[in-house]
Amino acid sequence: MMNTCQGAATAPDERSCTGPLASHVDGFSALLARQGYAATTVQSKFDVLADLSRWLERRQLPLTALDDRRLRQFQATRRRRGDTRRGDPATGQQLLRYLRDREDVAAEVLKIDGAPVACLTREFEEFLRSERGLTQSTVVSYLPIVRRFLTERFGRRALRLAELKPQDLHRFIIRQVQRVSRVHGKLTVTALRSFLRFLLQRGAIHTDLACTLPVVANWRLL
Repeated sequence: MMNTCQGAATAPDERSCTGPLASHVDGFSALLARQGYAATTVQSKFDVLADLSRWLERRQLPLTALDDRRLRQFQATRRRRGDTRRGDPATGQQLLRYLRDREDVAAEVLKIDGAPVACLTREFEEFLRSERGLTQSTVVSYLPIVRRFLTERFGRRALRLAELKPQDLHRFIIRQVQRVSRVHGKLTVTALRSFLRFLLQRGAIHTDLACTLPVVANWRLL
């Protein structure tokens, strides 16, 4: 894809992007940075944002018109042009979640997922908001990490949380560091520590596993 939005890799410039998403360059880039993405990945995701913004502009569609259906149409256009990369659909969904969290586009009409992982994640989200009083951006950064951990560990099976061991947590964190970055590993540890304390408080586990989480900076990646 020819990139006509030539922002710096570490901080894409909203002035180099046209269309209804231009004002969201800084906010989306800041979210990605907080989640520990490398500069090259931030730039790659910015390219998707910029292309989507131009796509909306060409069709004279306001930002409020963006939803899952429009996003699928945009992705189909990119596939026909041969411009898609493996992570681009996930970036589109990531951007759409960011815009929904800001209430700049309509909320998703959800079917309530009754899977054990989804139910527990919703309970944790409510805990973060009502009892911890964390900001929206913090909640949004924690939930995908916890959801991934539970999915990798239990799938759609019953959540035998009392069987969790430090090794389960350590292996997961190492995979996150290797998959994304050491910075993301630090965020992973913070999110898991909060989640484990939530589990301990509600009696789902009986050992303070949060105390077993080491400092990522001291890890040797194998």
